[in-house]
Amino acid sequence: MSTIQITLSEPLQRFVVKQVAELGLDQPDQYFEQLLEEERRRKQDEYYMEKCREAIDANRWTQVTDENRQEFWDGIRQKAKQLRDARSSESAK
Repeated sequence: MSTIQITLSEPLQRFVVKQVAELGLDQPDQYFEQLLEEERRRKQDEYYMEKCREAIDANRWTQVTDENRQEFWDGIRQKAKQLRDARSSESAK
C-alpha cells in the first residue's frame, strides 16, 4: 500500500475522529478507505446505469417472455462465445 498525507482543518479533524469512534473503527485511514470505497461503488453504479439508459434510448433491449426465453439466452451464449473466441485469438498474437 502507498501512503497519502492530507491536512485537515481542526473542525474536520474533530469530525473525522468522531466518525471513527461512532463507526467503531480503529484508525482514521479506515474511515477514509470506507468513504473512498463507497464513492468508487457509486461511480460504478452511475456508469452501469448510464449504459442501461443508452441501451434503452437506442432501443437495444429485448423483453424476455416465456415464448422467447430460450432464443434470448441462446443469443447471449452465442455472443459470449464470440467475445471469448475473439479475445483468445487476440491474446494468441
